[in-house]
Amino acid sequence: MAGVTETAVPTGQQKRLGHMTGWRLALLLVSPYLLIQFIHEVAPSLFPNFLSVVNEDSIVPFRDWANRSLLHLKDEDLLGLFNFKDFTRTVSGWLEYPLDVSEQLLIAGDGPFGLSAVPWVALVAGFAVAGAWLGGWRLSVLVGGCSLYLAIFDVWEDSMITLSIVLVVAPLAAVIGWALGLAAAKSRRFEALLIPALNVMQSMPHFSYLLPISVFIGIGDEAGAIATILFAVPPMARLTLLGLQTVPAEVREAGLMAGCTRWQMLWKVEMPAARPQLMVGINQVLMQCFGMTVLASFVGTRGLGLPLLNYLQSLRIGRALEVGVAIVLMAIMLDRLSQAAGSRKPEHTDYTKSWLQRHPFLVAGTAVTVGGVVLGQLFDQAKVLPEKWTVSTAPFWEEIVDWVQLNLKSPLGEFRDFMILEILIPMRNGFESLPWLGLLVLVAMLGWYFGGLRLAAIVSGFIAYLAFSGFWIESMETLYLVVASLIVSVVIGVPVGVYASKTDHRHAAMQVVLDTFQVLPSFIYLIPVVMLFRVGPVAALVAIVIYSTVPAVRYTMLGLRNVPDDVVEAARMSGCTEFQVLRKVRLPMAFPEIMLGMNQVLLFSLLLVIIAAFIGGIEGLGDEILRSRTEQALVGEGLVAGFNVAVIGLTADQLITNYARDRKAQLGIA
Repeated sequence: MAGVTETAVPTGQQKRLGHMTGWRLALLLVSPYLLIQFIHEVAPSLFPNFLSVVNEDSIVPFRDWANRSLLHLKDEDLLGLFNFKDFTRTVSGWLEYPLDVSEQLLIAGDGPFGLSAVPWVALVAGFAVAGAWLGGWRLSVLVGGCSLYLAIFDVWEDSMITLSIVLVVAPLAAVIGWALGLAAAKSRRFEALLIPALNVMQSMPHFSYLLPISVFIGIGDEAGAIATILFAVPPMARLTLLGLQTVPAEVREAGLMAGCTRWQMLWKVEMPAARPQLMVGINQVLMQCFGMTVLASFVGTRGLGLPLLNYLQSLRIGRALEVGVAIVLMAIMLDRLSQAAGSRKPEHTDYTKSWLQRHPFLVAGTAVTVGGVVLGQLFDQAKVLPEKWTVSTAPFWEEIVDWVQLNLKSPLGEFRDFMILEILIPMRNGFESLPWLGLLVLVAMLGWYFGGLRLAAIVSGFIAYLAFSGFWIESMETLYLVVASLIVSVVIGVPVGVYASKTDHRHAAMQVVLDTFQVLPSFIYLIPVVMLFRVGPVAALVAIVIYSTVPAVRYTMLGLRNVPDDVVEAARMSGCTEFQVLRKVRLPMAFPEIMLGMNQVLLFSLLLVIIAAFIGGIEGLGDEILRSRTEQALVGEGLVAGFNVAVIGLTADQLITNYARDRKAQLGIA
């Protein structure tokens, strides 16, 4: 089976180094770094200090430039007419009315045109009818039960505020993303400009969107809405571009032969053919909008995020858990409804039936809405559920927290202390002592091997930026926790993915688990670990591992199940045991896909390590972003720190995706 495990057709630098395999090639790539590290550790007098950590005088003033640029845009007039702050305030003003209308329709109070808000009983019943229409009785029970929880556990008002924002910003983000993706699909030049911008936007942490928004717009629902739109646009743009680029050529040719004009080709041929990717894009927009509106509580956006943040910071774990469950259930509702809408097939209309028979769900939806409004007029309890009718499990969870702290304090404390003293602190110190020149050379060598001089120059530039940005130590403090979580996620995720890929039943069950974990907003993962470990690096590490293991499992399953059946069968016919098939055939063939999963693990880890910093107990780039949130004079520093996070993610992304692409080509599975 050597023909499977060894490379087939080398590319790039691999053509010149194809004769070197295994440890010889690895030694060649890392030897310059090892030499630099050896001199740095053994003979520090021979190693200039500025090649280890850039001197203060040599730091490029990115922070000052960012601050000056923001202040200039905020205060100086453009073309002598208006300043950028006036423009952003005008845009936020455009959102004020639709946000108010949406909120008034969902929350008790005077609605638009003198109409009262929709009662909670009507909304719960309406969700159930929508679920039945889109996905049958199971989906109806799911979304109806989820929405009922929001009312019973006294989180209805905050939930409806969050939903009212999503209902406004999601369509706007979808339209903007669709327009950008369409423009990129029709213009190669615009695509070349758009893709790098999308890469940076998707690598930036959530809070980097909130910092300039707070300067130019202030705080409140409008600020969170604009940040949410910006954050949700990239996935829609990417999936629109992907959908239009993958329309089969024969479909386009059929449209041309039918005499379609340019616009008819777009609307009647290309857009219907790209519908699956577009619907996935809309689903991702909803999830991104929902997650961001929760995090937008940091700029004063109301909804579920604000009470959750307050409960977590005050360690009121029981109430935080109830709000967290509400966030999870709302995310599941939106995800399942949007997925059902995306997979829904056009139905043939039977005109032999009456209008009522042809539109049963429309009739049911109208009936429950009218019935709910009537009940709301007759009974105040149907309009807004009284607080005395709500329930709370917070005391129960608080008792569990107390029990855990009392009975498991010793083993948990010992584990926490061992992890901090024996693993995390030494690992952090090791990363902080890394000379920037050594890391730059190592990354450059990997870039040169995987993609040639161009990739080497790009990733070297990224490391040089980190070194000269003034946040080198902070970047390493962030990177060590990301690498630690990456190692643990791989150790857990790959074996689980191997196990789940064995049978269709396991694969289907695992997909349900992964889908559920993936729709959970990132904030939720902090609740159980804070309950067990309080705040600190161990709590952050455990939360990151839980969050980032999902792509490790998913991509491992995907890679293993995509191995061609004929290759596996050939291995079995040659006498390989199942373990040998796994080790010598399936894993080597799946390795490029697994590496793409590791890339996602790293990006997920970067996201949550920044979020965890806002709870406290860890240092790094997240701490810098947190400080800049409280003072406008430091917003530039927060932006630079956020860009450092993006640069770390982009460096790994460039190396891993280039490796995976070349390796797939060598294995003939591209």
